[in-house]
Amino acid sequence: MDFSRNLQRLRLIKKESAADVAADLGISEATYISWESGEKEPELNELCSLAEYFMITVDNMLDAAFDYTNYLRLVKAKGLLN
Repeated sequence: MDFSRNLQRLRLIKKESAADVAADLGISEATYISWESGEKEPELNELCSLAEYFMITVDNMLDAAFDYTNYLRLVKAKGLLN
């Protein structure tokens, strides 16, 4: 699934742990990990929260051809890398 792969890559680019992202979003780490593993999918409101958190569109989160290079430039430019 493209979403789970994209979710994991976005988190890794920001150099954050699954626990950190989950805490920032106010969800359990187990829930977040189930999304990254593809075991479960988030509800629409949760998907919107994830997109906002990673500063991308929902379309990009679901896109098989999402360009991580441009995303990396964006987070570097905004000083958002840990």
